[in-house]
Amino acid sequence: MDISRRRNLAVVGLHHAGKTTLTEAILHHCGAIPRRGSVADGTTTTDFEPECIGHAQSTCVGFAHTACGDVDLMLIDAPGFVDFLEESKIALLAADAAVVVIDADPAHIPQTRALIDFLESRHMPHLFFINKMDRPGAQPEATLQALVSAYGMHVVAEQVPVGEGEAFSGVVDVVAAVADVGNVAAARGKLLEALGDFDDHLLEELLEGVEPPLDEVRKDLHDEYARDQIVPVLYGSAARGIGVSELIATISEQFPSPLDVERIDADGRPIEAKPGGPVVAQVCKTLIHPQSGKLSVVRIFSGTLTADSVLTDTSRSGVQSRPGGIYRLQGKKQEPVTSAGPGEIVALSRLESVQTLDTLTTGGAHTKMPSLELPDPVFAVAIAPKERLDEAKLSQMLARLIDEDPALRLMRAEFTNELELCGCGEVHVAVAAERLERKYHVAVQTREPQIAYRETITTGTEAHARYKHQTGGHGQFGEVRLRIEPRERGHGVTFDEKVVGGALPRQFFPAVEKGVREALLRGPNGYPVTDLHVTLYDGSFHAVDSSEASFKTAAAMAIRDALPKCGVRVLEPITAIEVRVPESFASITVSQLTAKRGVVQSFGPSEDASFYRVSALVPQAELAHYITELRTATQGLGSFRSHHERFDPVSP
Repeated sequence: MDISRRRNLAVVGLHHAGKTTLTEAILHHCGAIPRRGSVADGTTTTDFEPECIGHAQSTCVGFAHTACGDVDLMLIDAPGFVDFLEESKIALLAADAAVVVIDADPAHIPQTRALIDFLESRHMPHLFFINKMDRPGAQPEATLQALVSAYGMHVVAEQVPVGEGEAFSGVVDVVAAVADVGNVAAARGKLLEALGDFDDHLLEELLEGVEPPLDEVRKDLHDEYARDQIVPVLYGSAARGIGVSELIATISEQFPSPLDVERIDADGRPIEAKPGGPVVAQVCKTLIHPQSGKLSVVRIFSGTLTADSVLTDTSRSGVQSRPGGIYRLQGKKQEPVTSAGPGEIVALSRLESVQTLDTLTTGGAHTKMPSLELPDPVFAVAIAPKERLDEAKLSQMLARLIDEDPALRLMRAEFTNELELCGCGEVHVAVAAERLERKYHVAVQTREPQIAYRETITTGTEAHARYKHQTGGHGQFGEVRLRIEPRERGHGVTFDEKVVGGALPRQFFPAVEKGVREALLRGPNGYPVTDLHVTLYDGSFHAVDSSEASFKTAAAMAIRDALPKCGVRVLEPITAIEVRVPESFASITVSQLTAKRGVVQSFGPSEDASFYRVSALVPQAELAHYITELRTATQGLGSFRSHHERFDPVSP
């Protein structure tokens, strides 16, 4: 297949903007499917997973392909909800360009910031497709101006809409227009000015009042778009198919082929999109079916992959494996192929040791492709099987779940040792739990993680206990005298002995310490007691009846009797949190944290001047749903990092 015909396109944007509907419209327009499916009916090609259908939105990446005119399209339908942004970022590693789908509503533009920042950090060509132009209240001009304000003058309209709302009937290409329909002339002027910033010859023509040839403008559009120097804006209605043919024409004429994209490996060396030589590919998605097994979706950057290829995983110490089959994906359908070359995105079966983001090579190549550093989780639930018999199965199935979605994590809580499923938000984790039950038939129960409260003492005391028990034969006897003293926060529990004169044999000291520590695991309020020092300073024993068990019991009795006299206070875990938000939301963030009993430590601009960092100490009990509250208050743009800092007394 001619590599120059290939177009690897990611369809990205905000949730409910119509990405899957647009993907479906493209597939139908190009004849890949006989009729367009519906998100509402759960009949679309790429949203075939039950979780996607149940939530009426993409919850994972979908793949589809079609031939259309002069190009062969591979479409990557990426989820738009903020909880699944990492899934979209990983999929974008396989794409050469992106269509960012947005509503004709300027209020939604700020929510695209994180996605656009990622695209621009990778210098990935992208355009905006302003969708749902036929909706009542559509604001195309205001949306365009909001895009320009947010992302700069290199965002330029390549079309003008004909009508808006219910009167929307089509689009006019400002490059090829022969008549001034609406504001075509003004839009054309802005487009040519933007192109002239990167083409001195075109700029001279504009300054001299010479109308540039259409071929020259088309070439500039292709070259400057491929270098991510301009960002075109198109309009349409995916649901009605308006603007879809024009979008496909733009993809064909302006989007780069794999030959036009400069790819470099993790060491900065260029990767050529050539059929010969070693294969270099990267896994962009892992799919696991309980019956048919594992599929690794890979983007091939160089070389030609066949069923006989022996693949070396350069990300995992050179582990080698041979694919069980090569498939092109059309939603849930797998179409077997005998080989795949540069620029193709295919699924490989039975690569059991391979994981998402791994680089696969042949022929002794030691290449590694750039990867992604996935963020720390921001939301967690305690997870356990409903049936104890499923405990071993749960661990195995959770491992498969994380294999499919590396943004998920499985952790043991630092202080409670609870098993926690962690992710990028409440919806992310909830969908993962749904998938676990549906796909792997493991019924689970989830709840908020326990808060690791502690207790400590404010004053010291001395304690005495004698344990004496006679059973008819050898009895049990142990007597201890303990001194209990408070210590500074973070000290923990320490034990010492200062018995003089041989009042107690040394062989019983470890039993006393064990009894002390076990008794401190549950204080008067039911929580472990910490930050104190216990000294064994006296006691007595019986030559026959004393035993380690006797002294362990006596020590526990002494601790339990003494603690209520020591001014016990409950401690709660305090989390150090660093929040990153746009400057306009900084004051709201401070108010949120203060309302959560937080103490703000610092506040000021981050390395990106348009964002602020707010550092605070907040009780862990207040942060269970903080990521949802933060994103709600900041239009999805707020993020945070956190770690356990210390334990402090609970406020009255």
